[in-house]
Amino acid sequence: MKQLEDHEAFETSSLIGHSARVYALYYKDGLLCTGSDDLSAKLWDVSTGQCVYGIQTHTCAAVKFDEQKLVTGSFDNTVACWEWSSGARTQHFRGHTGAVFSVDYNDELDILVSGSADFTVKVWALSAGTCLNTLTGHTEWVTKVVLQKCKVKSLLHSPGDYILLSADKYEIKIWPIGREINCKCLKTLSVSEDRSICLQPRLHFDGKYIVCSSALGLYQWDFASYDILRVIKTPEIANLALLGFGDVFALLFDNRYLYIMDLRTENLISRWPLPEYRKSKRGSSFLAGEASWLNGLDGHNDTGLVFATSMPDHSIHLVLWKEHG
Repeated sequence: MKQLEDHEAFETSSLIGHSARVYALYYKDGLLCTGSDDLSAKLWDVSTGQCVYGIQTHTCAAVKFDEQKLVTGSFDNTVACWEWSSGARTQHFRGHTGAVFSVDYNDELDILVSGSADFTVKVWALSAGTCLNTLTGHTEWVTKVVLQKCKVKSLLHSPGDYILLSADKYEIKIWPIGREINCKCLKTLSVSEDRSICLQPRLHFDGKYIVCSSALGLYQWDFASYDILRVIKTPEIANLALLGFGDVFALLFDNRYLYIMDLRTENLISRWPLPEYRKSKRGSSFLAGEASWLNGLDGHNDTGLVFATSMPDHSIHLVLWKEHG
């Protein structure tokens, strides 16, 4: 905590290898995936800075990966699935009529979801590549989709149910993820009825709470009741974007600094300078790394990646916990 308060807890490094703008980032278990306008996706080992895999793709607006495969949402209006080891495209999902800005998938359900500039969310059979459902109701670009297990009991869902969230710049919609074709939206959340206030990326949903930032502050909804639990104001700094949210800390940032908020006091306890870069409107080109420390520092979880963002020179800027704090 002292190192955080003295702004001495972190260090930085860069990943260099792309030859055009990197639009899409995804982080998991020490590995960072980058999708670029140079028509490639790379998988990096964050601890060594080494590129583990590099494959040729289409233009990437969104990426998500696991050990075997990479799923990409593209500005060419399609979603594709690729095999890391061979670089082969194993599945192509066609049907959107606008850029695909967000993808998520679940192997257990054999489902892929995609959000697009055509204002729709599509649900696909992951292995077969067929479209199972098109969800309508958004009136803006759908910039985020999240597939997540519910962790709380409510009138509409039980713990263990899979829930789909989709977001545009004004609204967050909650959908059941079933097989019925005429799937109805369970609930629409927003911070202003008259659309005067935009939501900022990124959307956080952990199965218990939905959190999103806006010009009015950080909104936290209780997923069991859909009630607003609290609105955290940051009067000294406007337009803070949310990176990560836990039981104890939130990670936030603006165009100049990374901030850590202690959620028990709602005070900003630390900041870290960021280099000049363009913050993407959709929130695809920056992310938080390891998240467990947000639930409290335990002496072991202050390691690895804190934050990554793509830079104008096509590199990736990394903020890491200091090796020997």
